[in-house]
Amino acid sequence: MNYIDSHAHIMSEEFQEDFDAVIQRIHDANITGIMIVTTKAEEALRAIEFAKSDPARYKVAYGIHPEDIRTVTEADIARMEEIVSMDEIAAVGEIGLDYHWEKEMKEEQKELFIRQIEIARKVNKPILVHSRDAIQDTYDIMKEHRVKGLMHCFPGSLEMGIEFTKLGYYIALGGAVTFKNSRHAKEVCAGIDVTKLLSETDCPYMAPVPMRGKRNEPSYIPYIVKVMAEVRGISEDEMAAIIAENYERFLEGR
Repeated sequence: MNYIDSHAHIMSEEFQEDFDAVIQRIHDANITGIMIVTTKAEEALRAIEFAKSDPARYKVAYGIHPEDIRTVTEADIARMEEIVSMDEIAAVGEIGLDYHWEKEMKEEQKELFIRQIEIARKVNKPILVHSRDAIQDTYDIMKEHRVKGLMHCFPGSLEMGIEFTKLGYYIALGGAVTFKNSRHAKEVCAGIDVTKLLSETDCPYMAPVPMRGKRNEPSYIPYIVKVMAEVRGISEDEMAAIIAENYERFLEGR
């Protein structure tokens, strides 16, 4: 089986001490597609250089995270646009809204989100969207400012998931789908169009069962795909193949 991790922060400092070992485990686990997600310019440039070692396996995304709303400058946005215009960047993200940590700057977050969506439209690349405690505002913006993209670590209900897929967006599920109390994630996995499902780790965060409490990493993606297959009532082989096909379509902007 070949696996896909559509959202992995492997350039973050949590992986610096054993980076080579993490990469070896990626190969050992047959993870043939990884989106390296970056939220700082220097991270994005490091990811671009690393991805050149295996461009078929590694793709790079870059965007300004909503948690950085208090410190972002016009120069940061200009630099972001310059970097995502590069051929080596496959997607713009992660971008979006986070009202959990930044309750006081909702309007500023919306403005930054829309600006980055419009940059993605300009460079003709899909978006990777973060939404926390902000699902309705996220949906409203993505409906009005529509580009190709996916909802990363989807936090909403099945009903909302269906509405996003009607707009053409993919839904990525991570470690939460393996948790015992993850009713919404399992309902989304079971109920949305299977051609819109993707798998992700969001490493180093949200490690799946049975690795909860550990640093997450891409080699744990099989645990997530296994549960997704069980929820859908199909084999793990079939689930992995469907996700791989979906990921290729996503990268192609379809």
